[in-house]
Amino acid sequence: MICRVEVSRLEWPRRYRDREWLDFVADMMTSPLISWPHEQVARLLVDTFDAPASTYYSHAVGHRLEQRRWPPEHFVDHFDEAADWAERHAPTEHPLLRYYLATGDSHCMQVADVPSRFADDRVVAAWNERGRRWGGVQSQLSFPVLFSPSVHRAFIVGRTDSYSAEEMALAHRLRRLLIGLDRQISTFSRWAEQSGAPAVEVATCLRLTPRELAVLELLAQGLTASAIGRRLDIAVRTVQKHLSHTYGKLGVGDRLAAVQRAQHVGLLRGPWPTQYAVPVIGGPDPDGVK
Repeated sequence: MICRVEVSRLEWPRRYRDREWLDFVADMMTSPLISWPHEQVARLLVDTFDAPASTYYSHAVGHRLEQRRWPPEHFVDHFDEAADWAERHAPTEHPLLRYYLATGDSHCMQVADVPSRFADDRVVAAWNERGRRWGGVQSQLSFPVLFSPSVHRAFIVGRTDSYSAEEMALAHRLRRLLIGLDRQISTFSRWAEQSGAPAVEVATCLRLTPRELAVLELLAQGLTASAIGRRLDIAVRTVQKHLSHTYGKLGVGDRLAAVQRAQHVGLLRGPWPTQYAVPVIGGPDPDGVK
C-alpha cells in the first residue's frame, strides 16, 4: 500500500503537466492568434522541465532579434547584457546556434549533446561560465519551431543540470506540437492581414476556429488533404475532420462549394463573381476529400 501511494505521488506532477499541455493545446486551437503566446509556452516549458527560466527568440533577415524572457525577474540583473550578447555574439559563440547554423538541422538539442566539431571544449566552457553568471541556465535545451534561411524561431529552456534521455524524448514530442502551432499562427496571421477585420468578424459569427480557417485557406490554394497535413504538421485524418466541420458551418458539401461560399461571405478574397474565382483543382482528391 505504501509503494502504491509513493508511486502515485511521483506520477502526479507528470499527469498534472500533461493535462496543462492538453488544456493549452485545446485553447490554442480555438484562439484567433496572430502572434506567439510566448509567455504561456515559456511557463509550461519551465514547469515541465523543472527549469528556472525560458526564452523565446524570433529573428527574420533584415530585422532585429526579438527576445522574450520568462520569468522577467530571473533576468533582471543581466537582461541588457544577455540581450546584447544574443544579438551580437550568439551566432559564433553559442554552442547550440553554432550547431544549427552549421548543419541546418532543426531538431531539439541540448548544449551537452552538441558535437565537439561544432563547439569545442573552449566554446562550451565559455558558454557554461556565462550561463552560470546569468542565473544558472548554462544547460540549455532548444526547441526550434521554424528554422529557414530567412526566419528563425525557437524556445530555449535553461537550467544547471543536463536533460535526461526521457526528457529529450518528451522535448521532441512537444516540439512537434509547437511547430503545428507556429504554422497555424503564421497561416491565420497571413489570412487575417489579407482578408481584413470584416472577414475576422464573419469567421467569429460562423464559429470557425483558426485551424479550420488555416485549412480552408490552403484548400482554396488547391492543396490536397495530404499537402495540407504536411503544411500544418497534422494527420490527414485530422485535416478531413477540420474540413467536415468547416463544410457544416458553411452549409456546403464539398471543397468547391466551400471555397465559393467562403469567397461569397468575405472569408476569402477573390474576383467576383465567385464561380470564376475558384482555383482549378485537377481530378479527385487522392485523400478522399470532396
